[in-house]
Amino acid sequence: MFLKKFLLLSASLSFFAGVCHAESMPFGVASAYNLVALGTVDANGNTLIAGNISTNADITGRVAAANQITVSTTIGSNLNADPYGSAATYDFVSTNGLNPGEQFNLNSHGNAYAPGSNGNFNFNGGGTRVTTGSSGIDFNSLRTSLDAETLTLAALTSTGSVLGTNQPGVNPSFFVLKGTDPTLNIFNITAAEFADTNHPIDIQAPAGSTIIVNVAGTNVTLGTGLYYNQNQISGDSAADADILFNFSTAQTVTIDGQFSASILAPFAVLSGNSQMAGNFIAAQIGQTGEVHNVEFTGTLPDGPSAVTPEPTSLMLMGTGMLGFAAALRRRLS
Repeated sequence: MFLKKFLLLSASLSFFAGVCHAESMPFGVASAYNLVALGTVDANGNTLIAGNISTNADITGRVAAANQITVSTTIGSNLNADPYGSAATYDFVSTNGLNPGEQFNLNSHGNAYAPGSNGNFNFNGGGTRVTTGSSGIDFNSLRTSLDAETLTLAALTSTGSVLGTNQPGVNPSFFVLKGTDPTLNIFNITAAEFADTNHPIDIQAPAGSTIIVNVAGTNVTLGTGLYYNQNQISGDSAADADILFNFSTAQTVTIDGQFSASILAPFAVLSGNSQMAGNFIAAQIGQTGEVHNVEFTGTLPDGPSAVTPEPTSLMLMGTGMLGFAAALRRRLS
């Protein structure tokens, strides 16, 4: 029964997205941040997952936590072209302050939002600590929006082919996803395919096309590296900036292989031990490998829309989306 409701709501979300104007930024204000921890709440607003960021790895972009950034680290070393940077009020957001003894090196030009007096900053590129007022991020609104977005993307029809291994002209060990559309390529894969340690994923698609890979499963681990047109990208290169992996049902996502692509996993705890590059949006973020700031610049699709629904229908649909997201959070907690 729950699966039937999921499929029905997912289809409705795709329809609803089609009648809404797409945002200029794919994830709203989260598009400007390297790491975002949204937290999760139940239908009554009670916290299920706090929304912490707890990695001591170097992070070259901005960070934002609905609760706290809990481990000393270096942040903001390389903002790159920074297409959405103007949306960020602060380069560092720890909504509920810091723990005693934490030490952060902020190498960007921006300011840090962290209420209270605990913890310290070294502002190596200029900047100050702000302890009052707004962080510039409404995490409740952002969470609701991204909950809806992950379900909308999960409901999209696959347009690419999952070819598997031993493909002609390609390293035979590669697990090949093949797309030919110059604009948008969508793939659906299983957690086992994502986790295969013997067969790295190689996405083959026209350069510049938006690539969305929906990964099914509750506890998902990347077993080995990610390739794009047989090349493995590392560091601050934006060559893979149009690739998004969407985890709409995951409770945990672990990146244990070199990974250059963005992640949307608003119900999951994200962690890993290998180099990562992209926008990484999750309920909570634990220890990671080095994180490079490569903002997702693909164009997320609207769902299909044949008729514009009446305002009352839109209101009911929106209520249904919020209720379903809350139910999913309770089921995954």
